[in-house]
Amino acid sequence: MLFLKKVHFVAPLAIAVHLLLIIIFQMTAFPTTGNAVSNDDSPKKSTFVTTRDNDKDYVIGPEDTLKITVWDHDDLTREVTVSREGWFSFPFIGKIHADGLSVGSLEKNLVDALSGKYIINPHVSVFVKEVKSKVVYVIGEVGGKGGAGKGPGTYPLTGKTSLLEVLSMAGGPSADAASEITIVRPKDKQNIPSSIEDARSDEITNINMKKLLEGDLSQNILLEPYDTVYVPKAEFFFASGEVKHPGKFVLEKGMTVLKAIATAGGKTDKAAINRTRIIRVK
Repeated sequence: MLFLKKVHFVAPLAIAVHLLLIIIFQMTAFPTTGNAVSNDDSPKKSTFVTTRDNDKDYVIGPEDTLKITVWDHDDLTREVTVSREGWFSFPFIGKIHADGLSVGSLEKNLVDALSGKYIINPHVSVFVKEVKSKVVYVIGEVGGKGGAGKGPGTYPLTGKTSLLEVLSMAGGPSADAASEITIVRPKDKQNIPSSIEDARSDEITNINMKKLLEGDLSQNILLEPYDTVYVPKAEFFFASGEVKHPGKFVLEKGMTVLKAIATAGGKTDKAAINRTRIIRVK
């Protein structure tokens, strides 16, 4: 006979757990069962990579750490941290306002301040070494298969940063990740993750994971400071009995009984499809 079990795993801040069991009786003997979902949890290197360089349009904020290089003037090359008031000090110039300026604009301001009076034709580059002023929060099933990636945490936004880039930083979705991602964008920006339960409907965006990973640009949205990205754990069902590939399968959104049977390879010649039963345990 066939058993299909649906298990709702606890997603972030969710509490409901229940079980679905579908049974198709066989007409003669029972087949042996197998596993459709691999149980190989050995760590593997994530296929997600990111090659973002420092963006000239990144807007500097308080507590960001900058590396400033003045070419052919090693004595002026240094790391500075922007104060909470948005300033930092630099030789010859004194206090420089950086909060709200792009990297490119700050470079120009430094060149203008140094030119002529202190250095002839200075060449200045600014590199954002550490971002603390603009971050997003990633929660849930990330870190790649086997947890080989960085996993849940706080990640910086450097310039225009997409959802896929942030997932890459976190190591990519885990093997147990669900097919839908939820992004909470609070109207009132705060430096803590936002709760789905407390968010208003206009603050929530749902992303189709499958389409995102297939390259659908409409799903790869740009993130904003203090967004919270939830990657919930997938729901599963189990099929056993008179199906061709008994085992554990991911329960996709909107899945029907017939699609579940098809996912398990379809019924065998011995199956009595009209005797299929669904058992849901809450």
